[in-house]
Amino acid sequence: MDKLLNDGAVIGITGVTGKLGSYVAKIVAENGKKAVHLARTPGKAKVYDSAEIRKMSYANTDETIESLKGIDILLMVSAGENPNRVEEHKGFLDAAKAAGVKHIVYTSFYGASDDATFTLSRDHAKTEAYIKELGFNYTILRDNFYQDFFRDIALENGEIRGPARNGKVSAVARKDTSAVAAKILLEPEKWENITLNLTGPKELSMADIVKILSDKTGRKFNYVEENIEEAYESRKKWPAEAWQYDAWVSTYTAVAAGEQAGISNDIERVLGRKPISLKDNI
Repeated sequence: MDKLLNDGAVIGITGVTGKLGSYVAKIVAENGKKAVHLARTPGKAKVYDSAEIRKMSYANTDETIESLKGIDILLMVSAGENPNRVEEHKGFLDAAKAAGVKHIVYTSFYGASDDATFTLSRDHAKTEAYIKELGFNYTILRDNFYQDFFRDIALENGEIRGPARNGKVSAVARKDTSAVAAKILLEPEKWENITLNLTGPKELSMADIVKILSDKTGRKFNYVEENIEEAYESRKKWPAEAWQYDAWVSTYTAVAAGEQAGISNDIERVLGRKPISLKDNI
């Protein structure tokens, strides 16, 4: 740990080869803070003079425990979607506890609950509960669906399709969620044992989203309303397991059910500015 000369808590960041984690790592480095960057494949991680890169996995192994030693506050970016994600999370949290990590900052999901319509939201609810069960200090970041997700689907396919009906989603910019996570790591004592809801500045229907995209780009994008059966059928062109189809379709049924609506001011509380709008994220 002699490479880490932080004043105060030692920062650990998982997911540094992914979109969210890499942006957090960049912000922390730009703020002059040293950190431990954790990755399954360290060779893919961007090298910073201020960071020590360590190999880890989402499992309770000796290697993972060793990689987490000396870290006080840890950004835990949720593991890749898979049927065993909750077990992976629990194993990793057990390792963090054994290593002496004190504070977990976890990227959860807006409205996480055991009976949420969006199937993957249930994984987050179980993970949140386990973080608290183990007695960590925590900051839960409940990100809504990303604006970037809907934007990129439309840009790639010329349309968004699904059974969202006229439901609305307060979709958030990924950069905002990363900026919040970085701010928490830099000022952890201000945000201990709190859950933050991270949303965009407006509730948008799928029709609203494609209109904003059309107006901003000059291209014509459409929203195609599907029923549930049509939604499963249209997604069969992408080979996947049943749980993945359930997740894809329930993205839209969760919006239809009103579970992804609502505006939070938590991004403004943390960052001191309004969240990025979809219009400004294209």
